[in-house]
Amino acid sequence: MQARGYQQVRATRVGNQSWTFWWSDTQSACVAVATSNGRYASLNRVPEQNCRPGGHASSGAPQPIQPDAVTLICYGQGEHFASSSHYGYEWNDTRRRYEPKQNIDYGNEQFQTGVQFDFRDGGGRIHLSGKMVPPLHSGGHDGWWPLEEVQMTQERITARYHVNGMNRPKVNIDRRSGMVEIKGMTGFNGRCDLGDWGAGRRL
Repeated sequence: MQARGYQQVRATRVGNQSWTFWWSDTQSACVAVATSNGRYASLNRVPEQNCRPGGHASSGAPQPIQPDAVTLICYGQGEHFASSSHYGYEWNDTRRRYEPKQNIDYGNEQFQTGVQFDFRDGGGRIHLSGKMVPPLHSGGHDGWWPLEEVQMTQERITARYHVNGMNRPKVNIDRRSGMVEIKGMTGFNGRCDLGDWGAGRRL
């Protein structure tokens, strides 16, 4: 990453996965890299708010956050239905020889990724990237989808969003533990932190 002009600005850990965040001044880009057991698990471009160039927290005094104005950065594991192709050989009794054959397997695929939430003025939006965005999708703008049915209490935040006509995932965030669950055709489980890294606050 350094050879490509990126500078590591911070790191965090979720379960057995380590996340590092890299900033490029040249490209004005923030990249999140997940590693598990010493191996790269995923690399995604994420909103710029995830990175602070130079890796320094804000030196100014934290500004109070209104109860309905919260930015959350969440990391964890996604899951969706996927297909994979395998090529091999199969014996042909008629021709008495092995012939090439393609097999297609279907099942759930798990992957490392992150999502971001922005709640304010009684509404909100969610940022999705990579495999969290299905091939057939609509309604998003620059990776952001509007949240519907937003409910915020001292203990929990719930909402829904549309990625296409058949997929309307449900969001459930536990504000005490910081854990988030998204239930839909593409699911997600992870842990969230407040987006204001200089404030050191929990949810």
